Amino acid sequence: MPSTCAAHIDDHWRELQQQRELAWDLDAISDRSEALAFLRRFENCLCIYSAYAQKLYSSYSFVIPQTDHGDITILPDEQAWQATYNEIPPQAVEPAGVHILPGETLGYSGLYLKVPSENRLVASRELPFHKGLKLLIQRFQARGEAFLPVLIKEDLRGFEGRMPSLHLHRIVPARLGPRAQPDIGAMQEAIAEHLLGLFRRA
Repeated sequence: MPSTCAAHIDDHWRELQQQRELAWDLDAISDRSEALAFLRRFENCLCIYSAYAQKLYSSYSFVIPQTDHGDITILPDEQAWQATYNEIPPQAVEPAGVHILPGETLGYSGLYLKVPSENRLVASRELPFHKGLKLLIQRFQARGEAFLPVLIKEDLRGFEGRMPSLHLHRIVPARLGPRAQPDIGAMQEAIAEHLLGLFRRA
């Protein structure tokens, strides 16, 4: 990975760890329109992976049907071809066990992360978004890995029919095929920039 690219990624992670606050004033979400409004807050703030296409999209838009039924679809930005990463095999993407949810579902305000314990016998914890993300970044750095969270395109089907929460997956760079190797640095930087976008839009 070029040193300039690695430096940019390190800068993004450092800035993420220095963030102190994320205050989204969300109302309690109880119907489809509110669930979709919750989802729209993440548009272009998290990269989206398609197992079918084996692609990772970092620039896209949500297409939501006007009727009360129908799948949410992802429309990649065709003008930003460099924002799509190809040849990402399904085995390189795994569930992170982490959920993003509105604090109102827990009796709080703002955005929360449900973070699994490293000890399987200990229950998951619900933490304010910035604290949970900092914990995850530090946890993975201690293992010599990067935390590269993404949404799975297929998970968005029927999203509005469930309690609004988003299950995060993660890219595992060690499982990427040889064709993806030149793009790893750029992909890591794109994911880090998207996470920073969540904080900056707060």
